[in-house]
Amino acid sequence: MTDHAAPPPLIPALIAGAVTGLVVVILSLSFAVLIFSGELSGHVGTAIGMVLFTAVVVGMLVALFSSYPGAIAFPQDKISPILALMASLIVADMPAGTDPELLFATVASALMIATALTGLLLFGLGHFRLGGFIRFIPYPVIGGFLAGTGWLLVKGAIKVMTGHAPTLMTVGHLFAVEEAVKWVPGLLFALALLVGMRRWKHVATLPILLAGGIAAFYLVTLGLGQSTAMLEAGGLLLGHLPQAGWRPDTALRLLDADWAVIFEQAGSVATILLISAIGVLLNSSGIEVAANQDMDLNRELKIAGMANMASGVGGGIVGFHTLGLSSLVLKMGVRSRIVGVVSALVCLAMLVIGTEPLALFPKAILGGLLMFVGIGFLVEWLVEGRHHMPPADYAIVLMIVAVVGTFGYLQGAAVGIVACVVLFVVNYSRVAVAKHELTGIELTSNVDRPHDEAKLLRDHGHRILVFSLQGFMFFGTANKLLTRVIGRCSATDSDPVEVVVFDFRRVSGIDTSAAMSFVKLRQFAEKRTLSLVFAGQNEDVTRVLDRAGFVGVEGATWREETDLDHALEWSENSLLQRLAHEATGRPRSLVADLTEDLEEPLLVARLMSYVEMISVPAGTVLLEQGRAANDLLILDSGQVTVCLTGDRGQRIRLRTMQAGTVVGEMGLYLNEMRSASVVADMPCSVYRLTSHALMRMEEEAPAVAAAFHRLMARQLAERLRNADQMIKALTD
Repeated sequence: MTDHAAPPPLIPALIAGAVTGLVVVILSLSFAVLIFSGELSGHVGTAIGMVLFTAVVVGMLVALFSSYPGAIAFPQDKISPILALMASLIVADMPAGTDPELLFATVASALMIATALTGLLLFGLGHFRLGGFIRFIPYPVIGGFLAGTGWLLVKGAIKVMTGHAPTLMTVGHLFAVEEAVKWVPGLLFALALLVGMRRWKHVATLPILLAGGIAAFYLVTLGLGQSTAMLEAGGLLLGHLPQAGWRPDTALRLLDADWAVIFEQAGSVATILLISAIGVLLNSSGIEVAANQDMDLNRELKIAGMANMASGVGGGIVGFHTLGLSSLVLKMGVRSRIVGVVSALVCLAMLVIGTEPLALFPKAILGGLLMFVGIGFLVEWLVEGRHHMPPADYAIVLMIVAVVGTFGYLQGAAVGIVACVVLFVVNYSRVAVAKHELTGIELTSNVDRPHDEAKLLRDHGHRILVFSLQGFMFFGTANKLLTRVIGRCSATDSDPVEVVVFDFRRVSGIDTSAAMSFVKLRQFAEKRTLSLVFAGQNEDVTRVLDRAGFVGVEGATWREETDLDHALEWSENSLLQRLAHEATGRPRSLVADLTEDLEEPLLVARLMSYVEMISVPAGTVLLEQGRAANDLLILDSGQVTVCLTGDRGQRIRLRTMQAGTVVGEMGLYLNEMRSASVVADMPCSVYRLTSHALMRMEEEAPAVAAAFHRLMARQLAERLRNADQMIKALTD
């Protein structure tokens, strides 16, 4: 006995393709009727052929070459309302009594050109790998576009069912009995579709509901005694539509078009291009999420571009990937290119056979299907979107929908982008441009100073303000910073701010308005005898400051430093001078520190017998990075810098040390190689204690050695305390 083999994937793929093709045909028919209405209704047969041709070309190419094998493409519901609007504007611009053939040729040519240009744009975006540009479109603008599309689809659906588009002036007429019977059934059917599609997520749901809607329509009308002829006479059926009129030489229509009228639709074409690019990327991204499979967005753009160029040349309209049908096919468990191919072949069969089988199709069902798509957009963005977006973003979506419904897509896009820019500026202005706001007590330079200088800086360090800036500075954030600095420096206490340091290391750039804020701050500093120190600004920041007038010789008012460390060192030195500290006087020495610590001059004298005194000129390398650590140095006079030599030979300052400080003790105590070099900044006098001398001291004079170790521990503890204070200040 043999097991039954699993059914091949061909059967479910064929079924899914047939059902999808039927839905695409019906949607394509609704789009054709929507675009070619009113004075263009006499050419609806040709319009049906144009739209079905698009469904064949776009559907086939995307099915064969998409990076996701289950992708479905068809004439786009997002673009059809704009095409319909453009067609109506062309009709309005043409003189009364224009030859219907010239009118149709002009509209058809405009649609073809818009489609071909859309294809060129999409292909160009994909070719230059710009698929990621969708990330830069504000989310509320995209939501407003889609919601506005939904609103126009609803209006278009009413026009399909009643024969005229609703306006504020004619909205009351819609509720007259003779009008309500035309569109209310379509609304009810749209609501039934909306509920049914959400409750039963299966590819067969839509066809079943369509069949049920058609059956219900005829059952009700037959029950009311309405014959087919009466229904057609009353405008409730599509009626006998002309044969689909697509021809291979359709591009020849371009020769008969009124090009002056077409050029006036440049704004509408630009809107089509923008929304098409956004639509391809949005739908492709949605398919990625639904299928849990990555797609090559640039490839999708190129395929959609080639498909639309072919559609435009052949007389079709804009079409690309559809998220809805692709997701429905996915829910059937089918991932095959066969689905899209079969769907395109169904559309091709209808193009060849004609639309006569659809003559008895109820307008209420067709309009209801169109209204279902529009209501879906409105529900998604105006109802459900309210819970997924901040109030400000949701207000922008509402504003775009209102502008689109009143004035048009292009105006809605402009208003939406402007509103998003304003919202961004307001929100970004609330972000503190100062990452940290510290004082000279919390943040110090890498300079080890004598005890009396260090005490002065601890007592008066709040006279130094340090602002660590970040991001891009523009008028909103810069003005907020200016107000903050002036407020801090205008305090009337007895110990005012004397130096303000700005760390530009994390600032990417500034605009002219921000630069003018610093010009105002400099003018304020000149009146207050305040010093401004700029540290770490890049060339772009310096250039903008210079152009804004922040120029002049450095002096007491302002100066530039290469980095924050040197800016803090200059600020501390300036503060010490203002405090009348005699920087040139002999600082506290090792002997004085030991005398205070040991309280025994004889022990101090004994200690000095273990060290040797050496004098070195400026530039001498006292300790060299990478060498063995067998001694430490105690600076008696002068100044040295601890620097790290990088892989490329560059020197990075780690710390600067003045008289009374110890250097090299870590390597000696840990018995490690030197991690950095020590270079004399000026002629220095130093005491040198070798590891051998320290061992002799511990054996011969343990009390002296203990006192020396206490001195080392105190110095290390002070450095650790300063580091802890700095870390705490930077993390608060």
